Amino acid sequence: MLTELGITMRELAPGKFARGHSQGKYDERPAHIVTISSVFRLSENPITFAQFERFKPGLRDELRKILRWSEENLAEYPEYEGHLGDNDPAVGVTWYDAVAFCEWLSRSSGITYRLPTEAEWEYAALRDEESGEALVSPRNGESSVEEWCLDWYGPYLPFEQTDPGGYRSGITKVTRGASNWQHASSRTRTNRMSFLPAARYPKLGFRIASGKPPATHQKDQPLELHELNVDQSKASWEKTSEDSPVFIPPVDFVRIPNDAQGPVFASHNHFPSITWCPNGDLLAVWFTDPGAGYTGEEGSQLNIAASRLRRGASEWEQASLFYAAADRNDHSASVWTDPEDGRMYHFQGTGSFPKQGNQILFMRTSQDSGATWSYPRIISDKRSMWNPHVVMKTRTGRLVVTSDFNFDQPMWGRIIVSKDGGRTWRQPEGKIVGQHPGIVELHDGRWLAVGRDNWNAEHEAIPGVGVPISISDDEGESWIYRREPSLGRGFNWRQRPVLIRLAEGPLLFVGFTDKWGTPDAEFVNGVDIIDQAGVCRKGFGMFAAISEDDGLSWTNHKLLTPGAESREYDGGGNTEWFTADASHAEPAGYIQAIQAPDGIIHLISSKLHYRFNYAWLRTPTISV
Repeated sequence: MLTELGITMRELAPGKFARGHSQGKYDERPAHIVTISSVFRLSENPITFAQFERFKPGLRDELRKILRWSEENLAEYPEYEGHLGDNDPAVGVTWYDAVAFCEWLSRSSGITYRLPTEAEWEYAALRDEESGEALVSPRNGESSVEEWCLDWYGPYLPFEQTDPGGYRSGITKVTRGASNWQHASSRTRTNRMSFLPAARYPKLGFRIASGKPPATHQKDQPLELHELNVDQSKASWEKTSEDSPVFIPPVDFVRIPNDAQGPVFASHNHFPSITWCPNGDLLAVWFTDPGAGYTGEEGSQLNIAASRLRRGASEWEQASLFYAAADRNDHSASVWTDPEDGRMYHFQGTGSFPKQGNQILFMRTSQDSGATWSYPRIISDKRSMWNPHVVMKTRTGRLVVTSDFNFDQPMWGRIIVSKDGGRTWRQPEGKIVGQHPGIVELHDGRWLAVGRDNWNAEHEAIPGVGVPISISDDEGESWIYRREPSLGRGFNWRQRPVLIRLAEGPLLFVGFTDKWGTPDAEFVNGVDIIDQAGVCRKGFGMFAAISEDDGLSWTNHKLLTPGAESREYDGGGNTEWFTADASHAEPAGYIQAIQAPDGIIHLISSKLHYRFNYAWLRTPTISV
């Protein structure tokens, strides 16, 4: 059968080697001794289209129909272009497809074939380096593809192993090798990657192995701090008095040691999301990356971190890993809790290329306050800029997730909608003006969204000055646009809006008065506020406004500032240090807010956690 298919197997003798790299990336450490105890064979080349289509005819026809979005011109184009010849590696196959091919070949030939283990792959690559005969070398990125391995991805263990087969379960499967989609620093023998086994993309294929199956599996993936000892009782959520203003000065929710270099990183933490848990905890998630030296948030080492503020605790726990596909651009996460049944949702964009704009979108759920999560389910495999932001549930039960659509001007946002509780999803045709959209349902059933357009007064859809407003009366199929000057000039780099409906009825908007962190940034615009002394004056930075008429007018403009006394805060993310006082609040941040069942509003920026209630929002800003 192998001769008929044209597959040539290379025999590798048993041996012992040091897997990993003592000076490598965090998941390449610790280096440890691995013994390959018996002869095994590896195909000389990745399986080709001609070979794979003997098992599953029509793969290339299927791939040619797959489209992706171009963020440059917001148009669809074929994702699999070129390199679809008979002798080209069969890419666009899932891990399950690769395993099914091995099983088919085993039945046809009477010899057991499987995917190589991660240890076998690295052992073969080491032998190639020593002999100078490249079999699975990752160095030729221009002509190579990544390859599925048998193992579930997980951290290395610090002891000697024989014929390891990885973990018994996990979230992502290991891939090895490299392509021109990967940064040059990733094209090494010891570099580790992984991806969802149900996902596929144009630079991922596989080769086959035969020989003694792996002897050992680690029993379980190690639990992260946010997963440990999660209380399973239900919180009573005693409501705060509607007449008693509550404001708690901001505290850090991103708590990471200064020397942390993975899987959570001290260098850069950004793009947070927060939700409440049925047990009374709060859960925050965000992306964490090693900083600009590794191309930062456009790189391939973005993981998702999490922290938990346990019920009754005074400070957030140390950050721990929430989700990671190794060496991928896991750019954005959104978490949300359904108030009707307490089910928690996690929406995630995960990319196969070191740049945002190349993601697929998946979701998973939890019914135990985030202690465990369902297996990820891909809800959009049309690769594009899937950066989920907020989740809304309408009165008719629609689930609506907002996302970015493109990166450059003119900036757009979009939504994806489910009518059946998350089982199926569709993307409406319409676009929201601006990135990072917040969204609410109005009393008449229309949807209102705000976005960030970087003060683009020349936006093709809505020129002018003011926060861009998008309104849809057909569930996102089309939108009408206007500006709202009473909410400021808009949002610029390093800023994201908040728009939610409060349990008390009004809409809450939180935004910023001026640009920050750009050459032309300075406090010049401000917002008119009336302080506790009855003085109308300018306030600068983060402010809130309330609408009691579904966004037709906005009142109670108020600075979200901790106090009159001048104080320095580390805003983290792309905000960095700032000074807050009676006239100045946080100048920027990727803010997000929720209202917990007890009525407390929890707002997080890139590093800080603010707490206040509706009664406090209705009181004037502190006096100078």
